[in-house]
Amino acid sequence: MEFCLGTADPPDSSSPVLPSRQEFTMTIQPDPQRVLMTCLAAVLAISALACGNSPNEGEQLSTQRPNIVLFLADDHGQWASGPYGNEEVDTPALDRLAQSGVLMANASSPSPVCSPARTSLLTGRLPSQHGIHDFLSEHPDFDQDWLADEVLLPELLRNAGYRTGLIGKWHCAATSLVPDPSFDRWLSYDQGPEDWPNQYLHQGTVHLSDQGTPFSVNGFQLEHLGRAARQFITSGGPEQPYFLLFAPTETHSPFTGHPEDLVERYRNQNLTAVPAGGTSPFPAANEGSVAPDDSGETLAQYYAAVSHQDTELASLLDLLEKRGELENTLVIYTSDHGLMVGHHGLLGKSNATLPQNLYEESIRVPMVLSWPGGFPEAGITLDLPFDHLDLFQTILEAAGVNLGEDLQGRINSPGMSLLPQLHDTNREWRRYSFTEHGNARQINDGHFKLVRRYPPLDPRFGDELYDLEADPGESTNLMEENSYSQIGAELRTALDRHFEQYEDPEHSGRTVIDQPPCNGIEPWKRLADR
Repeated sequence: MEFCLGTADPPDSSSPVLPSRQEFTMTIQPDPQRVLMTCLAAVLAISALACGNSPNEGEQLSTQRPNIVLFLADDHGQWASGPYGNEEVDTPALDRLAQSGVLMANASSPSPVCSPARTSLLTGRLPSQHGIHDFLSEHPDFDQDWLADEVLLPELLRNAGYRTGLIGKWHCAATSLVPDPSFDRWLSYDQGPEDWPNQYLHQGTVHLSDQGTPFSVNGFQLEHLGRAARQFITSGGPEQPYFLLFAPTETHSPFTGHPEDLVERYRNQNLTAVPAGGTSPFPAANEGSVAPDDSGETLAQYYAAVSHQDTELASLLDLLEKRGELENTLVIYTSDHGLMVGHHGLLGKSNATLPQNLYEESIRVPMVLSWPGGFPEAGITLDLPFDHLDLFQTILEAAGVNLGEDLQGRINSPGMSLLPQLHDTNREWRRYSFTEHGNARQINDGHFKLVRRYPPLDPRFGDELYDLEADPGESTNLMEENSYSQIGAELRTALDRHFEQYEDPEHSGRTVIDQPPCNGIEPWKRLADR
């Protein structure tokens, strides 16, 4: 069966508005910069018509809000991306996107695990606000509506008139395989505990669900999802903007099943991007978290996944260009979090060790945004701390959605929109990036990085302080060095102040025990007695 998403009818005055989890109000706020550009475009268009000329399709500046395509990769580390300086892996489409937009050099994830990171992107909130601190599985112990009190990005966009779609991985909320109803159209993975691991099968028979109707496909999963994503783009009318969340699992383990020609290409290279040597002091969570002796084969498979995925980004960009929509489409490429593929002797992310780690390879993500008709410059790099919470705010502002004082206060997002910064690079921005996983948190300013661990603690491991400029491999903990005590104290104060301002005590990662492991016997959601 081929994917067929059908056509979603644009809402009219009689169409019901999506019922929200709680009542809220918002307004559509035009961007002054875009209003000015639109007025100028209108004057030029009138002049052209007066002279008997008609502007070509796609050449005139659209007066509509932009389409939004969010390409959310799975476990794609920043280090494995061409625009970030890796010359071993081929990512021509991502290179192309960076050349037409903005590359965020200091982008990170709010949590280096799937479910909390994705939920943070969709809510604009920290894990210690929304309460999801590790990956959700289909075990009955996790069967609750984790997002019951949250307002989601697709909900806000749909209520603002956007046609919304999800193709690929959801992994949030009550049933991690069934997307939120705020998506007009969705195609994700079939339900049931036996099918949960099937979403990571890169080649073979994959069980999918089209709006709740199960079906199976054979071949490369990524290519089926890519076709479905393109069908969603072409299924609507030009009068309604759309939001597409395209979330393939190609770069997630297992490291097998990728196109053999790509794997063979990387097998034949002398790959050196992963530093040799270096072992984490933290015990591996399980045997699968230890980097194999032949890490070169694993890296070749991972690079093949990255390059294969890049071809689908290219197909999306080509389609948008062919349809004349590229100029007024905000295209974003990022990942939920990073991954270690031999770094520190590990294979995995934060939950690869006990206690959990917050290594740079786990938390750093690619983050590239392109909107030719909306950004004042192209091909620029910004070194600002930037994460999924900022992306949430940036998307809303690009769509002209003003949350209003009440809803803004309810969400209480630490995120900041990038759009004002693009028009005035002297605007104030925050100094630090923040990440959390359970009762471990990190703060860094690009030079020094502090990792704090809160009770309950493993007595063998305490806080960590690294000089990332002198020690990018995070091998030397400076926490006990007297000469760095003031730096550590300043970072500790800033970290605690940040979370005191935003966290919900009922959802704080500091209350999570047995973190990790995440399993059905001792699920992470069990909280310490208060």
